[in-house]
Amino acid sequence: MKWFKESPLSATRDKSKEVWVRKNSEEMEAFPVDLYLGKKTDLLKLKKNIVENIKNKVEYYNKSRKELYSGENEAVESCPITGIATDQAEEIADIYGAKYVQTPDTGHVYVKNRPSKKTINDFYLNNVTYAATYTDKSSAESRLNSIAVPWVNWTIEVFEKQYGRKPKSILDVGSGAGHFVEACRRQGIQAEGIELSESSRDFAKEIWGFEMDSRDFIEAAADYEGFDIVTFWGLLEHTPNPGRILDAAYQVVSKSDAGMVISKLPRWDSLSSAIQRLNPETIIRHIDPMGHIMLFTDASAAELYYLHKFKPIAAWYYGMDVYETLMQIGNSTGDYGALVNTGGLQVELQQFIDEARFSDGLTLVGVPFDN
Repeated sequence: MKWFKESPLSATRDKSKEVWVRKNSEEMEAFPVDLYLGKKTDLLKLKKNIVENIKNKVEYYNKSRKELYSGENEAVESCPITGIATDQAEEIADIYGAKYVQTPDTGHVYVKNRPSKKTINDFYLNNVTYAATYTDKSSAESRLNSIAVPWVNWTIEVFEKQYGRKPKSILDVGSGAGHFVEACRRQGIQAEGIELSESSRDFAKEIWGFEMDSRDFIEAAADYEGFDIVTFWGLLEHTPNPGRILDAAYQVVSKSDAGMVISKLPRWDSLSSAIQRLNPETIIRHIDPMGHIMLFTDASAAELYYLHKFKPIAAWYYGMDVYETLMQIGNSTGDYGALVNTGGLQVELQQFIDEARFSDGLTLVGVPFDN
């Protein structure tokens, strides 16, 4: 099995089209995919005490991740997407003791010696540093307007193009502090969130005034059957079994006459991945082996959808590559001036990276095969 793209050689701007082709033996299937390129966000406006926070996080991430990966870990015997044996994969990065390997079929990248599922769950349930990023009261409205509102507007645009109407209901899985759910509700959409972290659920209750479901999505899916959309804004890369989660999403949206799944994924083929592989001792996002136990290629993301009854119809490329590169240069030199004084330039330069599809984020849209 191999995935290919048919795309124009001419330069593209913020929107384009491709055909993604899956070839298996002699059989070929083609999927037209709408491309959306870039999301202009001044990241510096969303962050406070930037240099101090970076230095503190580098120290904490370096120590905590090395401690985790120096203890007992579980050997991952096969790729979590296609099932190809890990013995056939090539080791391509060592981040804080986590051994990342890449498969020869889809190029999927994953940690082959990961901590146990309980260790991973405990991290997200109890890690104050991680949760604090999304539960800062003073920046809640700013994060909603800068991040969640564009997500909602884009989701509506893609859904309306596919089905000719606005979505009626959205289930957000791994909701964090509920920013996306709140943004959906402000648009008049029935929206619910599922979130395991108690601190994040408490934050949503206090700031936005609604409760979120605390159950595991796989167990709760039946109660949401018929919702139009299931979204994963940064969840699948954290779980050892993304396929099971996609199966649960199919259970939900296949009962709608206009079902859709949307997943925001970390992308291996990116500028961020390149600079981090050159600076593996100062990573605090992206190839963070406690946060991202896997990273996707376009092929592995498409194959995940295909194997679990979804066909890709749209892809949104945007990332934090310029910010990441300048941060790593600051980590190497001790001079963060280029990072903290170039907010506007970073926004515009990142747009070029996104249009070239060398960005560290991919948001992939799929619909059930029978829709």
